[in-house]
Amino acid sequence: MGELLAAALRPWEAFPRWAAAPPPLSVGLGRMLRWRLPLACVEGLLGWWSLGSLLKRVPALMEPPLQALARERGLDPADLKALLTQIPALPSLAQAWPWLLIAAPLMLLGAWLHHAVWDHGCLWMLGGLKSNRGFRASLEAEAEALTVGTVGALVGLLGLIPGVGLLLSLPLALVNLWFWGLRGFALAARHGCPAWKGVAATGLHLALVGCCALGLAWLSALTLMAALAGGV
Repeated sequence: MGELLAAALRPWEAFPRWAAAPPPLSVGLGRMLRWRLPLACVEGLLGWWSLGSLLKRVPALMEPPLQALARERGLDPADLKALLTQIPALPSLAQAWPWLLIAAPLMLLGAWLHHAVWDHGCLWMLGGLKSNRGFRASLEAEAEALTVGTVGALVGLLGLIPGVGLLLSLPLALVNLWFWGLRGFALAARHGCPAWKGVAATGLHLALVGCCALGLAWLSALTLMAALAGGV
């Protein structure tokens, strides 16, 4: 853990040193799974418990702003209240935990591949790829970065505790942003390009994902308002 903490604090030194004598991809992937898989299981269990607690509070939290929005749109606030009461309850943690433990390795491997594909593509757009280093180098870099990201994931567990997570939302967002950009140092070290290009690639990745998320949120809002208007 001391080595991971040192790499988390000074990634511009750790990742180039590791890239000088890189282990095989299978070794890096195995190390990532040893460090992150138990934590991913804990994150899944805590996240399910936190989500269940949040959904129980959603009707009370959302009723006032939605009622104001309904009055502005000429809708019946009673329809919105009825809609909120129809939010289904999550299965209990006792029922869901086997499926969460099955989903944890799939989500971890999915995050690894997602980051590798997007960061590799963004680094290509910034002209940071070398002709003799392909996608495998990005896979190796992302495995190393996720291993070091164990430090950030441990801190992030605080955000899954109801009440506490809201109070720590800003510092935890800054921690997440740091470990998001940290992947860029690993990427640059593996591809032999300047560190700023690797970090910029992760920033471009974040911007593209943000645009997609905003688009989906806008479409969801339009769909919800259309459904409410059609139900009047």
